[in-house]
Amino acid sequence: MAVWYSGDFGMIQEMLPGILRLEVPLPKSPLKATNSYVVLDHDRPLVIDTAFNRPECRAALEGLLVEAGVDLDRVDFFVTHLHADHLGLAPSLARNGTAIYFNEPDMPLARPSDEYWEWMGHVYERHGLPLHDSRIAMDRHPGRIYGPERDFAYTVVRDGDVFHKAGYTLRCFQTIGHTPGHMCLLVEGHRALFCGDHILGDITPNITMWIGMDNPLGHYLWSLDATARLGLEYAFTGHRSIVTDCSARIAQLKDHHAVRCNEVLAALADGEKDAATVTPLISWDLRYERWDDVHPVQKLFATGETIAHLQYLEKLGKVKRRESEGRVLFSLSPV
Repeated sequence: MAVWYSGDFGMIQEMLPGILRLEVPLPKSPLKATNSYVVLDHDRPLVIDTAFNRPECRAALEGLLVEAGVDLDRVDFFVTHLHADHLGLAPSLARNGTAIYFNEPDMPLARPSDEYWEWMGHVYERHGLPLHDSRIAMDRHPGRIYGPERDFAYTVVRDGDVFHKAGYTLRCFQTIGHTPGHMCLLVEGHRALFCGDHILGDITPNITMWIGMDNPLGHYLWSLDATARLGLEYAFTGHRSIVTDCSARIAQLKDHHAVRCNEVLAALADGEKDAATVTPLISWDLRYERWDDVHPVQKLFATGETIAHLQYLEKLGKVKRRESEGRVLFSLSPV
């Protein structure tokens, strides 16, 4: 996996012959960068994931593609999921005739309305997030600020669909959990997977609640098991380092969620709570002395994860929920 280029725009690294990783910086983001990939097909190169829709990211990605010898007039895009750090630039980079391959379940939230963000704020408030935090989080949410600047046409891809690019067979492999329709691309015969945010090496994917999606954590764990059965060697991740021992990393991710579930149960041991009250009682990879010091956007992400774990435990019969005066409350189920 030789480094092709390292300079002002970011880094280019060869993953397999004719497949490059483009590390696109994400300014002021704890994620640091998005790993975009390009399959150097002679006819129409395929770019897998982009970055935030902001000028610095666009300049970096365009510069990296030029360094890789890619003509933007001839590329198509494959976007693994709806988050702005993956989808954000694709519509604005698309030319006439460009295909944007995208999964259908994610499409309704690819460019949500102002009314959606207001509604989501109310949902989190029902789960105990203070009004002040929810309003700031919704106003400054990266999906709202750095998402696509316009509506866009897309070509639906479904589980099992196949692309033939640069001598590779790339098969769509759906991994529901991180988002409602998250879609990976399997490089058949090479034990490699373009995995978006399904598997990450240095950090854990955010598994949050989704309106209209039942039990996202349960779906995610099922998707991890399905991925383990592929017998992968490489996970071409959406952020930071490439994973080279996929079975071990999948086991670590499953253990992580088992530990978090136990923390949630322990937090409920002394009585009924809403999700926002449970959240500070869980261990997080965040730097803070007091929970009040955490930025509202990070509080939102953490509370969403807590809700997903509570929903999963409810499905297992370990937790029960009730609603009272506009609040959603959780407690341990009777033994």
